[in-house]
Amino acid sequence: MIPFDQYARHDDSRMFEWIDGALELLPSLSDAQARMRDRLLELLGEYVEMSGIGLVIPAPFAIRMPEEMRRGREPDLLFIPNEFVETVQESYVNSHGVGLVVEITDARNRHLDQVEKFRDYQLAGIPEYWIVDVDRREVTFFVLSRQRYVRVMPDDAGRFRSRALKGFTFTPASLWS
Repeated sequence: MIPFDQYARHDDSRMFEWIDGALELLPSLSDAQARMRDRLLELLGEYVEMSGIGLVIPAPFAIRMPEEMRRGREPDLLFIPNEFVETVQESYVNSHGVGLVVEITDARNRHLDQVEKFRDYQLAGIPEYWIVDVDRREVTFFVLSRQRYVRVMPDDAGRFRSRALKGFTFTPASLWS
């Protein structure tokens, strides 16, 4: 059994998640996933920096889920609103301080992101969750409503308006142009 604090300080060259005290190795990002992560990091990071609303952190960086869940997850990107920036530790943040998580998926980890992480982020109360599927070229958005994730669609013009990133809108199709 590995304590969470020891897990959170693991070697950053590989991504692991902490599940019931054991480490689970995650697959490395494919080239397409890495390009998408970089594109989203630039897009979200620029907006968050210009608007001064918080902090965007790329993987590897852990989210410590509530104690009873016995989980540490490492999303591809996460957003910390200003009111929780001071709670960020060197290698992790507690889930109550996270406003948005983004997972960039493909066929290798689709089940993990759409089922297991979906459930964990929902149970942890993370307000907004995006799944970016590089194989299918689609983005699925979820927001927490009454402790359950509800899918949110872009508007008629194809623009998505984030609730976690106040004032941020974008056209998901533009991610592939």
